[in-house]
Amino acid sequence: MKSQSVAAARSRARRVEKGIETETRARQFTTKPSLQGLLQLPLLEELEAHGGRAKPSDLYERLADRLDVPTELRSQKRTCADGQTYSVFPQAVRWARQNAVMAGLIHKGDRGIWELADPGFAKLKKVRRGVAVLIYSLDDGIALWAHAEDAARAIEPGSLDLIFTSPPYPTVAREYGRFSVPEWLAWMKTLVGLWKNMISPETGTICVNLMDAFVSGTPNLSPYIERFTLSCVDDHGLYLNARSVWHSPTKMGNIQWASKERVRPRNTLEHLLFFSHGPNPNWDTRRLPPEPYAASTIAGWERAQRRPSSKRPCGYNINELAFAPTGTGPLPGNLIVAAGAPGNDRYSRRCKEAGISPHPARFPDAIPKRVILLTTEPGQIVYDPMAGSNTTGKAALDLGRRFIASEPSLTYLTASSFRFDDRPDFQRHPLPDGLSLLAAA
Repeated sequence: MKSQSVAAARSRARRVEKGIETETRARQFTTKPSLQGLLQLPLLEELEAHGGRAKPSDLYERLADRLDVPTELRSQKRTCADGQTYSVFPQAVRWARQNAVMAGLIHKGDRGIWELADPGFAKLKKVRRGVAVLIYSLDDGIALWAHAEDAARAIEPGSLDLIFTSPPYPTVAREYGRFSVPEWLAWMKTLVGLWKNMISPETGTICVNLMDAFVSGTPNLSPYIERFTLSCVDDHGLYLNARSVWHSPTKMGNIQWASKERVRPRNTLEHLLFFSHGPNPNWDTRRLPPEPYAASTIAGWERAQRRPSSKRPCGYNINELAFAPTGTGPLPGNLIVAAGAPGNDRYSRRCKEAGISPHPARFPDAIPKRVILLTTEPGQIVYDPMAGSNTTGKAALDLGRRFIASEPSLTYLTASSFRFDDRPDFQRHPLPDGLSLLAAA
């Protein structure tokens, strides 16, 4: 028995040694990616983020930040045999651009201006600026492949009752790109200027869902939400109607400051800011589903009935009957408690079946449903300019409203159709011939 175990151990050792040797040889045949190859896709993404056209000098630093290029490499210079000196990183970017030109992804174009070609947009599955394309529709809903700025020009002014969206937050890198706080504030200032003319001047509401962001390299919060709020009020003349807070018990903490350094608590809150043209938009809390009274509330009211006096220590005489528990439930507060988006709903399962990654920043339908019920009536129109997986559109239909959704990523917009394609009124629309190239894989 002992000899058998020794033989087995030696056999395993030989297999391990053979595996190591095989992998060592195989690595010699692996093509190592060049810096230019690594730069091409980020270069296309940065060009798209600049509207499809940019000066090279506007891209170098953005690309270095996106790729976390070390400071010493950003400033590194080399001298050619003829004595000329050049900067290493910008030269690598220019070479990546040249390769993209040869591949037809970037136009040869004017000197000093780099511009994405249609195949470049197609590679990113992003729609060209200035284009709004109908991708799918239902009797009470439409989905547009478009940037928010372009969709705004396709929607009738004053026709919307609610604009509700969760834009990409600054400093967060996702499919939409990465914004610094000043860039984000300037971008959102432009969008709010468009949105305020799209909502009904008498009854319409704009609601924006935002999350706190840290000042880069520190555990301190950026006041970008406060600056955005003041811009809406001071620059656009909107009323700040309300703030709601979404508490998500399942939200992860910041890796650096909550998990590693342990210097900040885990942030479980996101903010919902409500704006309108006038001070009295069409809101009604009675449209919200009633919640049951807590047992402690009922017990406290019953105790109050047995008090000999209703005069409180503060000096007020309280009419306890005015606080009697009724069938309408307690007055709704501005705290929304809801866990994150489910990972096993129909949308998630259909994405998995299709081999598509679900949208990474979905919120649960409890959030749009509450906002929609509070601010709109059945039959009215809800618009999400950055629809993502179109949770908002699904919630609107479920509540008897109509929806318009727009989204610049064809991947996300196509996947969002999984929420609706089992409905008899669902219709997928082919791309116009002139835009077929933009949808190429």
